[in-house]
Order: sequence, then structure tokens, then C-alpha cells
Amino acid sequence: MGMKLVEINKDNWLRTVLLTTNGDGKATVVEKFVASNALSIVQSIYETGWIVRGIEVDDKIIGFTMYGLDEDTKNYWICRLMIDHTCQGKGYGREVIQLILDEMKKLDGCETIYISTEPDNVVAIKLYESFGFQKTGKINEGEAEFVLKL
Repeated sequence: MGMKLVEINKDNWLRTVLLTTNGDGKATVVEKFVASNALSIVQSIYETGWIVRGIEVDDKIIGFTMYGLDEDTKNYWICRLMIDHTCQGKGYGREVIQLILDEMKKLDGCETIYISTEPDNVVAIKLYESFGFQKTGKINEGEAEFVLKL
């Protein structure tokens, strides 16, 4: 597939913020399962532990992720992960999670990774569990929390 994580820059930022999981194709600040890419990019500016990346397949931005160290909890998180509504259901989720995990393993001190999702996001939960993420039993801002020990 030729998938890679790319820096958000002057050439791709607009395409990235216009991606959406909303079925009607209209980006909103908060979507059903994820905050907007625009909100996430702004958050990464003011909360310095986060790394933002576009998800690119064959030179086309198809998704977005934000991961890194949550300075409040001192835990490493995959904080945001989205694939545009036009590209969902094509198997990209599995490949991108592996890319993100590979990048996070390079981060100094990253031995445990957290991720969370809405409790009714069955597709995401199955995907996360297939990588070895386990439920912590905690609900974080209304989302079920999962952890992976590296």
C-alpha cells in the first residue's frame, strides 16, 4: 500500500484538517468518535508532548494521528487516530497502528502505551485488542481506556 506517517506542513495542513470521519464529508470540531484534526493540531501546539502526523497512502493524505507523552499523566498515549470517511473499511487501521507503535517504541522511556475509544466503537476495540491492548477498566472522559505493555 505504501503507507507512511508524514509531518504536517505548509503543503498538507489544509488537506489534513478537512479530513473527517463524518459520513456527510463535513468536518466538525468534535465528531462521533474523535476530535477534529484542526483541534488536535492546535492542541499539539499548546501541549508540547504531542506529535502530530498525517497518514499518507500513495502520496495522498487519508488520515491523521496524534501520539506522545501526556504531560499531565506522564503516560504515553495514542491520543487521536482517524481515517477519512472515504477511506474507511479498506484495512488501513491495522497498518497505521503498527506504524504508530513502531514510532512510539523509539520514544525515550516509552514502555507502556494507552489508547481509548467510545465504549460502543466495537470496530476500534477489536482492532486494539488484536494488537494486545487490554482494557484497564477505567473510563477516561467517557471513553474506555486500553493499555499495551511493550
